[in-house]
Amino acid sequence: MATATTAPAQTGLRLHLGCGTVFAPGWENIDKSPNVYLSRTPRLRRALARVGILSEAHTAANFAPGTIRVDLSRGLPYAGRSTAYVYHSHLIEHMARWQGLALMRECLRVLEPGGTMRAATPNLRTIVDWYLRDDFPFGEGPAPADRFMDVLGTYRDVPGSTAQRLVRKLVSGVPHQWLYDRESLSVLLEEAGFVDPVERGYREGSVPDLDALEHRPESLFIEARRP
Repeated sequence: MATATTAPAQTGLRLHLGCGTVFAPGWENIDKSPNVYLSRTPRLRRALARVGILSEAHTAANFAPGTIRVDLSRGLPYAGRSTAYVYHSHLIEHMARWQGLALMRECLRVLEPGGTMRAATPNLRTIVDWYLRDDFPFGEGPAPADRFMDVLGTYRDVPGSTAQRLVRKLVSGVPHQWLYDRESLSVLLEEAGFVDPVERGYREGSVPDLDALEHRPESLFIEARRP
């Protein structure tokens, strides 16, 4: 992964990648969604909603002032060894595996020695178990396989004009591309250079401010550190 222009070294940073609408004080809250801009132009967003290009969910997604728009596929604009913690939730599954590996290597680069990264992501094993038992806590569809596909989160086209479908696709973000379980995510992190990957509980672990950062208890949580 090519590294973006590097900011001056700052010790002890806390990076919250793919923050969405969750803004954690004391963290660099980073997202690439066009909704970062649309939140700052409410008139444009309302106009797009009126013509049916934006959905109700998109118009309700408000990104806090101070959210930093960064395309993570181009690297992290921070100096090496400048960061104490990296946190991301429901981000890595939106990337192909090779892209996720490249991002994890960037996270390793910016972390201080001994620094910790925490990843929260859908647990593929849990979703498969829900399907086999037909016991979904959420998801819609007339049959278990339909509910499985809904929860899996792959891209679904929707009826509408060409313009509506295109803009919805752009502002919806990338659908799920590669899901993980505990073993496969641990392997990915070790391949990136992290050590001691360990599964954690919801809002439990060594990363600070989890009450502010974490809001999806059904997720898989893995922490690993830079040696």
